Amino acid sequence: MKLADARGRFEWEQTSAQMALIVNLLRDPKKSQPVKAEDFNPYRLREKDRFIPNVPLSVLKDVFVRK
Repeated sequence: MKLADARGRFEWEQTSAQMALIVNLLRDPKKSQPVKAEDFNPYRLREKDRFIPNVPLSVLKDVFVRK
């Protein structure tokens, strides 16, 4: 299973690099910022994606338990 995951990561590194290259070639430099390959790679987690809110468990009870 680790080999399959490693191959998937490897292939997404290549694919995302190609996608970023194409987007950067076709973008208007005056209107948009350049993109990075990690913007397209689903295996790369950004800092904003790693945010885990610190809330009490009672919030889950309020959301998922019917009254």
